[in-house]
Amino acid sequence: MNTIDEALVLVRPAIRKMAGYTPGLQPGPGQKLVKLNTNENPYPPSPRVLAALKEATESAIRLYPSPDAHPLRERVALTYGVTPEHVLCGNGSDEILSLLFRTFVDRRDTVAYFDPSYSLYPPLVAMSEARVTTIPLPRVREARELGSIPLPRLRAKIFLLTTPNSPYGVAFPTEWIRQFLEVFKGIVVADEAYVDFAEESALPLLASSPRLVIVRTLSKTYSLAGMRAGIAMADPKLIRQMMKVKDSYNMGRFAQIAACAALEDQDYCKKNRDAVVTTRRRFTAALTRSGCTVLPSSANFIFAVPPAGTPASALYEALLARGYLVRHFRAPTVSDGLRISIGTDADMDGLARAIEEECRGNQ
Repeated sequence: MNTIDEALVLVRPAIRKMAGYTPGLQPGPGQKLVKLNTNENPYPPSPRVLAALKEATESAIRLYPSPDAHPLRERVALTYGVTPEHVLCGNGSDEILSLLFRTFVDRRDTVAYFDPSYSLYPPLVAMSEARVTTIPLPRVREARELGSIPLPRLRAKIFLLTTPNSPYGVAFPTEWIRQFLEVFKGIVVADEAYVDFAEESALPLLASSPRLVIVRTLSKTYSLAGMRAGIAMADPKLIRQMMKVKDSYNMGRFAQIAACAALEDQDYCKKNRDAVVTTRRRFTAALTRSGCTVLPSSANFIFAVPPAGTPASALYEALLARGYLVRHFRAPTVSDGLRISIGTDADMDGLARAIEEECRGNQ
């Protein structure tokens, strides 16, 4: 008799043993929540994006897209001062990370990253049957302290440097990254999903660093989370190797169109970015007045530790009951805090009042 157990035995052992990636909670049908748990941009994309999509014809749906996203690679090159040969495009930065693992990571290779970091990394390591080395990331109270974080001295095939870090929001100075590239001899992946909200980037190091790969997304600053548009920038010889392992048409035509239009409108992008940063500062100040400890953020979210007497898990549940959806991680290193995406001023003012009331009620 055929059984599902007989089929499951055929699944790779590494997959059976691993825990998959857990995305942020999504509101159910008809559930009205202020959604501040997945770091989306609270503002719409550039009007140029919608105009470009409306201009697309029926044939754009019927035909395959550019297999290497060449128009988008050209637009990325113009935007960031590189050549198209420096650029690889994909179905969000998550796919770019997956392509990096396909390209560089063999079974039993070592992958390293700070803890905490992006929670997709452990599933990628498990799928590759690689080894992992994690480096504890100290919490800092002032942004200037980041430059004094000790450089990890280790041997690994690849180091995933989330900058700005998630969930802390802190960003590594460019000079720190330059020094790390000198002492670490593997591939350094600067995972810059939130870099547009920061003051510094690894991009100035690209021309002189053949082992550096910069990964970015258009989900955050450019408000294209639903389109799934990600890019990698690296030495053209590395990009050619990564091109070998991508799917034939790994980025849809409309995602390419939307991404090109968004990148063309840098003034609109800067306006949205500045609005988020201004709100982030106001919200940080409000939480600090409520007794929370807020790490210095260079992202479109903050990491806040409630005052003594208010467990983060309890605050999470209380806020959910009030209609605010934020993110609470169960991992021991971060379970004492909440990661909160920056929404509109109205969203954050209401949330700040709710947090202040909950914290005051527990004192």
